[in-house]
Amino acid sequence: MKEQKMYWKQGFYDEPVEGSIEIEISHWKELIDGQASGKEIREDENGFPFLVNREYTLDELKEMKIADINAYDKSDAVNLFTLSGKRMWLTKEDRVGLVNSINIEKQAGRLDTVLWFDAVKYTIPVSSALLMLNSLELYALDCYNVTQQHIAIVRGLQTGEEVESYNYKTGYPNKLEFSL
Repeated sequence: MKEQKMYWKQGFYDEPVEGSIEIEISHWKELIDGQASGKEIREDENGFPFLVNREYTLDELKEMKIADINAYDKSDAVNLFTLSGKRMWLTKEDRVGLVNSINIEKQAGRLDTVLWFDAVKYTIPVSSALLMLNSLELYALDCYNVTQQHIAIVRGLQTGEEVESYNYKTGYPNKLEFSL
């Protein structure tokens, strides 16, 4: 059975277009898959389409690396601590809210506070909870500083090779582990 054809002239067509090149469906699929994975379609001197790796400018490479750094900073590779063996994270808003609430409990004379996480109840002495939250806030601040340092370094890199090989996953503090 003869393979169907597509037509190329700065785009794909089902029917011949004046000046278009006939290509096999399998080549069309290869071009589409390559384009979806970030490659570019170029033409040879005869107008025949082929794939090339996209060439990024130094500024584009830096912005992509910074986006990777920011994504890593928001991931559980950074935003994670352990409480009695359970992995969790509290946002800045949650940490501030808990500190405020627990300080109010402390002023009211309560000795224990309750933290709910993932439908699990943790009863924690007020003084311990405040120390944990202080440690967690310092951890988050240290992580923020490492992230910003990585971004500053990337902005100062001079070549694409330096940017591509830069390892932004280093320098972060050890994750905190708390037990009750």
